[in-house]
Amino acid sequence: MTAPLLYDVFCGAGGCTRGYQMAGFRVIGVDNRPQKNYCGDGFYQMDIFDFFASYMRCELEEAAAIHASPPCQGYSALAAMHPGTVYPLLIEAVRACLVATGLPYVIENVERAPVARRPQLDGRAGVMLCGSMFGLGIERGQLRRHRLFEMNFGPVPQLDCHHRGRAVGVYGHGGHSGKHRMLYREEAAVAMGIDWMNRDELTQSIPPLYTKWIGDALMLHLAGDTM
Repeated sequence: MTAPLLYDVFCGAGGCTRGYQMAGFRVIGVDNRPQKNYCGDGFYQMDIFDFFASYMRCELEEAAAIHASPPCQGYSALAAMHPGTVYPLLIEAVRACLVATGLPYVIENVERAPVARRPQLDGRAGVMLCGSMFGLGIERGQLRRHRLFEMNFGPVPQLDCHHRGRAVGVYGHGGHSGKHRMLYREEAAVAMGIDWMNRDELTQSIPPLYTKWIGDALMLHLAGDTM
């Protein structure tokens, strides 16, 4: 049986991609920058909106679903720390493109982003995932990396956080910052369950177990079942 195809838009080096692969999807990544460490089954370097236009013109292989991770900086605390910097705010435009395809979709972003957090009247739903839900981290602390996922299918079960002990984070270049201990590359790779990325790619990624959780529910949805 051929694995269903999923496009991972704004794929980076493929943290989301690997999780969907673990759930049984064949994944083609799309990004406007070269991604030499990308782990997927194929890759298109192209403008994201050019990708959607090409897909709607039936110029690309038909997919079962699309995942998108628009840039998060404009929705994060980083924007408040740098008020003079303009960051792209693309979620609404990307959502419109996803809806136009008629496919099941997922949008991933940070906690402050304008994405669904629970079932919505327009058919959107959302869950928040955290490293502590999956036992991720290192011996000295848990990975607390909260991310929101909006989808137009479901249900996707919402897990509970299990915050215990010291929190560790994957951002910056390692060291200490407030209540969180930032991890160096080797520690970050262990905490995230990612062994193919460099440090900068890790800071922009999410653990594959997050999208495996979403992907398992998506597989059941495509099969006409629910979790």
